[in-house]
Amino acid sequence: MTNLPFQLPDINERLSPTPNGVISLANAISRRRSTPIKMMNPDGAGPEGAVLENILSAAMRVPDHRKLEPWRMIVIKGNARLKLGKELAERYLELHPDASDASLIEETNRLLRAPVCVTVVSSPDHAHKTPVWEQELSAGALCMNLLYAAHASGFAASWISEWWAFDPEIDRVLGLTENERIAGHIFLGTALGELAERPRPSAENKVSYF
Repeated sequence: MTNLPFQLPDINERLSPTPNGVISLANAISRRRSTPIKMMNPDGAGPEGAVLENILSAAMRVPDHRKLEPWRMIVIKGNARLKLGKELAERYLELHPDASDASLIEETNRLLRAPVCVTVVSSPDHAHKTPVWEQELSAGALCMNLLYAAHASGFAASWISEWWAFDPEIDRVLGLTENERIAGHIFLGTALGELAERPRPSAENKVSYF
């Protein structure tokens, strides 16, 4: 019998969002599970200082055609989370004048769902001969690498976008230029509990051979 490189979990098998000790590359790939944002512990521990910088540095090791570095990251933590949350609430009220108090509180607290949020910004060079699509894919790879790096470091991670990833006024607040856009918000921290493996696509249904 052939020894397969990856032991994939069964549906509903319990997966740890924060593995202890050294994690193998095979397990990092086969057993990684995004932590739903509602499963993030608002008061849990998150990466700080040199650990956070190390995670971000490792995550930047992505395919990058012609070394353009067509992305950057904005770290939002500490009191900056509430500061941005107030900006979100003000903008949400502009877009929805009849918004309820509960909705505005939700927007104000949006960044408080985890101790750290890393906003990955796609910054393609539109004048370069490298296709913009390739450059944007590199930003997506950075988002994925952040999930792996967090998982391997013992932290839970959640990649989301939500409405504030597509709003020009929030782009301005975050300092994005005209040619930049948000690839994703990666929340880092601690999960409230173990995660159940969800149904996954099969190679039989998604792979063809030319």
